[in-house]
Amino acid sequence: MLILLLAIVDFARIYTTAMSVESAAREAADFGTSYGAEKWDAINSPITLAEMQTRACVAASNLPDYEGDDPAGTTVTCTNPSFDYCVTPSVGGTCGALNPADVCEDPNRATPCAITVTLGYDFHLIAPFNIDVFGTNVGVPNSVNFDRDSTFAITDIELAPGT
Repeated sequence: MLILLLAIVDFARIYTTAMSVESAAREAADFGTSYGAEKWDAINSPITLAEMQTRACVAASNLPDYEGDDPAGTTVTCTNPSFDYCVTPSVGGTCGALNPADVCEDPNRATPCAITVTLGYDFHLIAPFNIDVFGTNVGVPNSVNFDRDSTFAITDIELAPGT
């Protein structure tokens, strides 16, 4: 009965941690799209990227296996969760590095560019239930790795003159 109880607790912790990591990715992607596409021009994109990473790390700093800077600093980086991002020329497009040729900073673009933030997290279980049988590990592993991502479209609203 104790083994079953520990397994339920670990699976509940995995679920809530995965939701927290996804929420942190959403926070970073939301910041990357707020205030419009001008944040992704050649001058502002490094500042935007640093702030996105800071927001993701601060949002994830309460997780059990968090590894990173003190969230009280001005620029926070973390290694668990790992941070990655991409800017695509359209929602659902192929993820890649920021390409100035996509002109994402143009508010009159027909289709908006999109920001995708991916956080990878290494979660360690309280009670891993595994045994070694003839060189093969059978059961629940010591840790679970998962990635969570969030995609937001960069939208700018440009009003017509006189409105």
